Amino acid sequence: MVASRRPQTRIDDVMPQPQQARAGRLSAADRIAAAEDARVERLLEVAKATFSAKGFAATTMDDIATAAGMSKKTLYKLFDSKTALFRAMLTRSLPTLSASGDLPTAATAIAQLKRSLKRLTDIALAPGEIALHRLIISERASSPDIAKVFAEVIFNLGAEGVVESVKRVQLKPQLRELPAKWVAEMILGVVFGNDHFRLMIDDSYRVDRRRLNKRIDLAVTMFCDS
Repeated sequence: MVASRRPQTRIDDVMPQPQQARAGRLSAADRIAAAEDARVERLLEVAKATFSAKGFAATTMDDIATAAGMSKKTLYKLFDSKTALFRAMLTRSLPTLSASGDLPTAATAIAQLKRSLKRLTDIALAPGEIALHRLIISERASSPDIAKVFAEVIFNLGAEGVVESVKRVQLKPQLRELPAKWVAEMILGVVFGNDHFRLMIDDSYRVDRRRLNKRIDLAVTMFCDS
């Protein structure tokens, strides 16, 4: 006698048809928002390349619109000025802090600080960022606005992840009364001040990632109690 096979239950038989139709499908509004985000992301990439190649003062909104394949009218709907576009371009690359719980242990807090430092150095020491930093320094006299924007975005917003991580660790006793931002700035100076300066002036210089990671470990040990 051959045993009869029990029919297999398919997911189509279990999931109601309307739900099947909705599963994995974006609404029209979501699709429009996703397309808009992708367009802005592409625009910011093009803006960074154009600013780096031509300089801030020499770059026009026409240049960026043409490179991005859009009309100047569309570009101005997204950003009302070249400075606003430049600010958005800088902000785009900033690292975000991913918290490891509301009450991290000392070990977790230190690990988070190290991750924040590594993520920030990955961005700040990348070739594209170094080219942008050189541009800002070379044009600070003719375009003072971009220097102010850079200082605000990079030195304030850019260090937020490290500042928040510093607040979670147990600092050395002599540092505990200092503002977290001051301590974060000191740690950042120890970690990549030398590499950043060398990259700014020497095209042949290459960052030794192993040494940089070791410097991060040593800096955290210098400033934090384990």
